[in-house]
Amino acid sequence: MESPKHAADSTARTFSQVVFTDTPYSYPPSTPVTCCYTITTAYQPHSRDWVGIFKVGWSTTKDYHTFVWVEPSLDVVGQESATRQAVFTEYYLPKDELDFYQFCYVDSAGQVRGASTPFCFKNPAGQNPESSMDEDLMVITTQEQVELSRHERAELQKELDQIRGENETLKNDLQMEQQQAASMKGQNEQKEKEMSQLVREMDQIKERNENLKSTLQQQEEMMKQQRGAAEQNNQSLSLDGASRQNETHAQEKYDRALMKIKLLKEEREQLSRRVDAQSEETAMLNSKVREQDRQLFKMRDSIQLLQVDLQSSEKEKERLSAELLRSQSIAHDMDDVKTENQELCRRLARQMTLQNCSDDELKVKCQTLDGQLQDAQRKLAAEREETKNTKRQAESLEKDLQQVREQLKKVASTCEDAQRISGKQELQLKMERDAMAEARETLADKDSLMEEKEQKIMLERHEKEELARENQTLMSDIAGLRRAYAELQAPPPADSPHLQPDTNTSAANDWQQQQESPVQADNPYENIDIGAGTEEEQSLVCRHCQECFPCITRNELEQHERSHRVCPFCTMICDNMEQSVFEDHVYSHEL
Repeated sequence: MESPKHAADSTARTFSQVVFTDTPYSYPPSTPVTCCYTITTAYQPHSRDWVGIFKVGWSTTKDYHTFVWVEPSLDVVGQESATRQAVFTEYYLPKDELDFYQFCYVDSAGQVRGASTPFCFKNPAGQNPESSMDEDLMVITTQEQVELSRHERAELQKELDQIRGENETLKNDLQMEQQQAASMKGQNEQKEKEMSQLVREMDQIKERNENLKSTLQQQEEMMKQQRGAAEQNNQSLSLDGASRQNETHAQEKYDRALMKIKLLKEEREQLSRRVDAQSEETAMLNSKVREQDRQLFKMRDSIQLLQVDLQSSEKEKERLSAELLRSQSIAHDMDDVKTENQELCRRLARQMTLQNCSDDELKVKCQTLDGQLQDAQRKLAAEREETKNTKRQAESLEKDLQQVREQLKKVASTCEDAQRISGKQELQLKMERDAMAEARETLADKDSLMEEKEQKIMLERHEKEELARENQTLMSDIAGLRRAYAELQAPPPADSPHLQPDTNTSAANDWQQQQESPVQADNPYENIDIGAGTEEEQSLVCRHCQECFPCITRNELEQHERSHRVCPFCTMICDNMEQSVFEDHVYSHEL
């Protein structure tokens, strides 16, 4: 395994699943240590997880110094848990004050899920990170170096403030996106409810249309039967001009009604097809909306992970910035010490030459100064190397921050695209709802027209039944009249046919006239030929207009009576009325 710094770069996503917070620079020795950490939603803790203290530079999870088991929690799966703590007793803590350590969260499989920033164990008097040099060492610097360090510190502070501002902006954008996702989810639920209600209404409309279709088929069959009977009667009988004109008028009305019914059927089928297509399109849009919701949830999780990585990167950058400043100050101090030592060596050489000291003493002093100079040079080289490493780490962190920013920009653009697509889908759903409303209104109009047609057909059926009953009554009356006429036509019995022929004949004629007059007075029909005895020679009277028609059959009279427009309630003849006026008159009886 690589060192923690390189491992943090390569496995940042794994290490960012557990975030250690409020880790100080140092802890006082011989006291209990408490570390705080937070588990993100990307990881589900296990009862066998543990938190250990590792020395910086560890290679495997077996290099821990001490550890404690993680306390179980009752947090809901999928929600970010609150801040947890792990307490280490003072007996098992490290005693070395020169080394640095860090906390690591290790799962039950031995994989590291999070690591803290390095810390050390020092007394409160030695917690200043810049007190590594000896206190007796005098540091000499120039005003230009101080100004340069201040300028660099100001630039770093500006970059830090800029990163913090960007982080706040990203947090605000994330909150807005979460709110928009929640509002979109609520709107989608409401749309699903509306679509389910529309589907139920369409099912009801389909059932009603099926019932109307069956009723229309039955009525068409009945009308076809009536039409067939009328055609047979037309072929067998010859009508006068008025009855033919009325029949053609009724046939035209019937044809127009059939055409209207066919048109209504075609429109209803078209509306049904449109409704089916819109329901399929709505189902597709609902599936797209659900897919976009899932993508939004995934993007929100990725944004949370990126925010955690950004926080850890910011902390690491702050620490490296402090180390860089400390290293730069040490390098400047070492340069000053080197120049001062060189100056001291020159002064010492002058003094040695002036004092005529022995060669041995001069050699010892020179060797001592050379040793000090070499030590100072080694320290300076080590500090320079450490400064270079710190700069490289800072550059790598800058690159990581740039990558995180680019990823956040990509996520923001993806969210904007998803919002635009959602707006388009909402507009399409609104247009579909308007189309569905128009379809419902059209179906309602068609239903009202169908109801009117049904009422007309019921009226015609009622009229037909009344005509059939009146026809039956008239037939019975005619049969009774025929029997009466037959009795009147029968000759009286004669005792002697050869005696008094004139007297008997005159008496019979007088009796016949006396019997004929009351019968004719009681007969509601006129111009009935008694001697014929056949139905073709009778004069029939219309029961509506009371007009007499000689030499017609009963079927022809029924056709003439059906040609009249009669109110089924008050039996008023409405031939001269328009259709709308006649319908208003009929509806007034129902009110």
